Amino acid sequence: MREAIGGTWIFGIVIVFIVLFSSYLAISVNYSKAFKVKNAIVSMIEKYEGHGAEVQGLIIKYNKEVGYGVSSNCGTRGKGYDNVTTNTGIRSRYCVKCTQANTSSESNRMHKSYYNVTVFFKLDLPIVGNIFVFPVTGETKPVYGFCQM
Repeated sequence: MREAIGGTWIFGIVIVFIVLFSSYLAISVNYSKAFKVKNAIVSMIEKYEGHGAEVQGLIIKYNKEVGYGVSSNCGTRGKGYDNVTTNTGIRSRYCVKCTQANTSSESNRMHKSYYNVTVFFKLDLPIVGNIFVFPVTGETKPVYGFCQM
């Protein structure tokens, strides 16, 4: 009888280890995808020197190609793009906020803009399901010119 109870404990420990390991893999895959998408959006905004309609179309196309579908409310993070309608309202796949920083020198006046990009990382565990959605934020290098939204 003692061997049967001991086997049950070992079986339970193995099951817990498998669940923890698969959860760790699921978290790391979602985390790396969110950072990859954020870096691609920042690169596109820097390349085209702003976030106009052309860049927005490229970003939406890129999100569809890589299969990125996590969405949340932007709130104070800026204006939301690539919107999805859910039961709780309209949610966005990424948010962009432009900050204008004026730098004046004696000879000329340059306008620097910084774009804050926010994408979302979903903590989705295999057995438990979707627990939390975390924002992943990045900022562009200075883009010279006025904010384009």
